[in-house]
Amino acid sequence: MIEDVYRVMTRINSIRERFGMNRRPDVAETASPRQYRDVHESSLAVEEVLPPGKKPTVDDINGLAERYGVRYRVPPSLVKAVISAESNYNPEAVSPKGALGLMQLMPAMADELGVQDPFSPEQNVKAGTSLLSSLLREYNGDYKLALAAYNAGRGAVEEHKGVPDYPETQAYIKKVIDSYLKNK
Repeated sequence: MIEDVYRVMTRINSIRERFGMNRRPDVAETASPRQYRDVHESSLAVEEVLPPGKKPTVDDINGLAERYGVRYRVPPSLVKAVISAESNYNPEAVSPKGALGLMQLMPAMADELGVQDPFSPEQNVKAGTSLLSSLLREYNGDYKLALAAYNAGRGAVEEHKGVPDYPETQAYIKKVIDSYLKNK
């Protein structure tokens, strides 16, 4: 059943790509992460919506997921599913591997995306959603590959010529997709 859903989602994204619905007109298809940051420096400027010092609620975080999902053309339910799987909505989460914040950005990637404070819900969700959007474009709308790259890195996806056989990554993809489908 879930494989059928993956195929349908991939086909929908392929059609959207064909009609230019997945593309942002200001993003070069061949931009490297460093070029991506340089091109988007102004678009990554954060318009803080949450008052400084206020601990965000789940509703606040879901609002950010909605806002940046729409902006970066990523289904907001997918952004919420990633937040849930990555940090369980804890903006101060730190993984054993050093990933930070709601969408568990690695410090180097946060830097590439221009994030100044990875524990800022606004900055973290904006950058994480931007990254997810980039990965979905890179993998032609294939949710499994994009999520595998988000979790294990692009290099692991390239090295394995698809989803790596890491148990953590396999479980992560299933958890995110199940949550996404449940809350869609």
